[in-house]
Amino acid sequence: MDSLAQASDSTLIELISRGHEAAFVALFDRTLPRSRAELATLPDARHGQILAASYVEVWWLAGCHRAPEVDATTWITGIVRRRVDEALRWTQPDVDPPLTDPRPSYSELEIAALLRRPLGDLPGA
Repeated sequence: MDSLAQASDSTLIELISRGHEAAFVALFDRTLPRSRAELATLPDARHGQILAASYVEVWWLAGCHRAPEVDATTWITGIVRRRVDEALRWTQPDVDPPLTDPRPSYSELEIAALLRRPLGDLPGA
């Protein structure tokens, strides 16, 4: 795992595109601080779902990231930013906020499985 922590983003993405879960964990841990910063405009209750959905998208689309001039952190924060924008678009000030479902979303379950971490240890949980 130490070698993965030292690997370049492009190497990690290439490994992830081939299903390498440890590379995904390394990239997740490396990019999480910047991704969390993108969530500042949303209520805390939405952070876990947005992060989970964003990183699941990274897992599934790693093979499509073929722009070497765009580093992985920029690509991932772009995904998070798009998801935040979508969530904000659906939020209307004159409508009561949706009830928070106490059950984890499918994205949260999938990210916990990919990271091999308990749900309670995930950011935003």
